[in-house]
Amino acid sequence: MKHIISTSLLLLFGILSITSCQKEKFAANTRTFNVEKFRENLKQQIAATGTPEGYSFVITKGGQVADSFSMGNARKSSAGGNTPWTTNQEINVASVTKTLTAVAVFQLMTKNNLQPGDSIGAWLPTYFNATQTIRNLTFEELMTHSSGITESSTSFDSLIAIVRRPLADPAKTKNVYSNVNFALFRAMIPYLRDKSAAASQEANMIPGNPSGFETWLSNAYVGYMQSNVFTPIGLGVTNCKPSPNTAQAFSEPTGPSQAVANLTDWTEISGGGGFFMSVLEMARFNAFLANTYDIVSKENRAIMDSKFMGWDTGDSRMTSAGRSYGKDGALRWDNDNNGLDVGDAGLQTLIVKYPNKVELAIAVNSLNGNWRSLSGLALTAYEAAWED
Repeated sequence: MKHIISTSLLLLFGILSITSCQKEKFAANTRTFNVEKFRENLKQQIAATGTPEGYSFVITKGGQVADSFSMGNARKSSAGGNTPWTTNQEINVASVTKTLTAVAVFQLMTKNNLQPGDSIGAWLPTYFNATQTIRNLTFEELMTHSSGITESSTSFDSLIAIVRRPLADPAKTKNVYSNVNFALFRAMIPYLRDKSAAASQEANMIPGNPSGFETWLSNAYVGYMQSNVFTPIGLGVTNCKPSPNTAQAFSEPTGPSQAVANLTDWTEISGGGGFFMSVLEMARFNAFLANTYDIVSKENRAIMDSKFMGWDTGDSRMTSAGRSYGKDGALRWDNDNNGLDVGDAGLQTLIVKYPNKVELAIAVNSLNGNWRSLSGLALTAYEAAWED
């Protein structure tokens, strides 16, 4: 369960106050960026990709809410009384969690005088019995998906099995995406926060109660995120447990055969996914990350961006104004055990920070048989919002 921050509070998180239709000078006597046009372009781009059950997005400019839009259903009931999308609607942000986790890792690397190229071995639980190859992996390799780990299951049983066997990709091919890379931080962040306390807890609970210790690790990870990432930017209780009003996931189109999925507790598989937030809360995090040094230092933010640590290279698209930095998320329920196809329920999320201090957060809670390229359609909408 969590509490939703009011819209009025979120409207205060900026540094610069603007209105939704204000145009921003990009350079003297060159081009202006029209936020209202960006909003309308986004609506057109999303509409062209199918018939979404519902979606919401928030545009920020210089840290301030500049515009937003919501449409469709977040939840549906056979008895009626559907829940419409709003920017306060909670959803599982999926792999956008990786950017949240990356911020925490940078904080803790600073605390422990660590560099991205340092190895992770000293920060893994002892009972993992990780191979030396795994222990030699670096923070940078995990956060850039260049570790040689390719598996996707993020339960503790899976993590332990993975770290005890040879790398699936010994060549460590760059950008081979694996949720495990960030799920390992669920086990490491408690040690990075207080190694002595975590080691003492492990000694008290292992080997007698491994499941209890794994619950402790998961809660310690979520607790660190609350205290050091969410609370400092003004968010209330933010965790990996859905509320009764969390958005559902759907297939497209709507109708008698439409599939629906209810989201569940992600606490003990979190790290690479799993936090439940509203689109406004995603936007708030993104705006603080882009415009302040409240949760990550200037130096660490520069490293995070330059090495795409916590960002996806495919979502960090080059624009006519410079490089953007983005991270998407996606969840799918394979209703026929036949891979991604029509009839599968799913959801997608995205945060992007653009080079002219424009930021975007978006969530769509349905699939039309394939993934939407949210960063691609957002790029098209963004470029078309510039005016001579």
